Order: sequence, then C-alpha cells, then structure tokens
Amino acid sequence: MVKVRWSKQAIEDIHRIQEYYSDFAVNFSIQLVDQIFEKENLIANHPEIGRVVPELNNRSVREIIFRNFRIIYAIFDSERISILTVHESSRPLSNISIFD
Repeated sequence: MVKVRWSKQAIEDIHRIQEYYSDFAVNFSIQLVDQIFEKENLIANHPEIGRVVPELNNRSVREIIFRNFRIIYAIFDSERISILTVHESSRPLSNISIFD
C-alpha cells in the first residue's frame, strides 16, 4: 500500500482552515477538516485520480478539488506520496505556496 505523508505546509494549511471556520461554525470546521483528511484514503488507493496541476504541468504533482480547496500532492513512486498543501482555490498558486 502507498504511504501518504502530510507535509508541514499541508498541516499548517488545515490548521488555518479550521481556525477560520471555527470562528463562526465550530461543528462545520471540524467536519470540514475531517473530510479533507479523508481524502488521504482516496489518494492512497487511487494515486492518479487527481488532475495534473495546470500551473506546473508535472505528471507527478496532482490535485483533488474539494469544495473551494485544492489538495495538492506529489507522487514520488509507487509507495510514497506527499500531500504538499491544501490551497484555497480563490488565491493564485505559485511554486512558493506549494513548496514552502
């Protein structure tokens, strides 16, 4: 089975998302974060399910769109995947926001 690792950046992104939504909807923020973490199973079982990130055009960097977020991950080999960031789709994507 594929080992999926969450980068420090992705964990920080999720923490910010939960803080933002918990200010006005605590239950929703918890549910949203749980749903984001559940995408790990989808990625682990179907690594190429996400589309190639258009800005990078690199077949090993893919994304799953969930609500208004882009869950961006890198496939290193058949056993290792890293979730790089959970990016708000309303903001422009740059290499810096992915690889910080």
